[in-house]
Amino acid sequence: MTISYVGKRDAIAQQLRAEIVQGRIRIGDRLRQDEIARRYGVSPTPVREALRVLETQGFVTHEPHRGVTVADFVGSFEQVYRLREALECLATELAVHNMTRERAADLAAVVDRIEGTDASDAEARHAAHIEFHRLLYAGCDFPALLDLIQIVWSRFPWDEFLVLPAGLALRADHRPVVDRAVAGDAVGAATALRDHFRSVRERLGSALKAGSAAGDGHPGR
Repeated sequence: MTISYVGKRDAIAQQLRAEIVQGRIRIGDRLRQDEIARRYGVSPTPVREALRVLETQGFVTHEPHRGVTVADFVGSFEQVYRLREALECLATELAVHNMTRERAADLAAVVDRIEGTDASDAEARHAAHIEFHRLLYAGCDFPALLDLIQIVWSRFPWDEFLVLPAGLALRADHRPVVDRAVAGDAVGAATALRDHFRSVRERLGSALKAGSAAGDGHPGR
């Protein structure tokens, strides 16, 4: 069965994005379609589409006469996390008012999974983090707010940053959020989540800057 261009596009975009986040492809590096196509053994079409996806997400820019280069996305990362803080802390506060025993138990279980996930199991860590945030906001009874959160997530795939070493230190940040949410402390849960987002901005922001400066791979140059 032939893999669709969409499937190839998404796979290539995910791989390039991970390499950019980890600093293996650095800010300012040029990404040549033909070289990337040869690297992955595909035609230029899915590569071109993958680069368009990365452009909409703020990871690359297209400049006349220069082509596609890796953007300075650290500032964009910080802005997105400020937006997430505003939207998701509001969703948390509203959701805690509608907390059920079942959702409280599910949240406690998923935090146990986050804290117990092996550092090398990136897939399980990603899944647990996403499930935590979805469960936390599920009871907010504000569909438009949830739609906005989903749009931000789609626009900027924040879970890619969990591959950074600093991401492992963030696992314990989820426990205070759940403890307060389960206790029915809506303001406290929102405050704990706000503290979590600020920790993310500080720690991962520093890791991104360090990775961009120290990256030693240039697969797109």
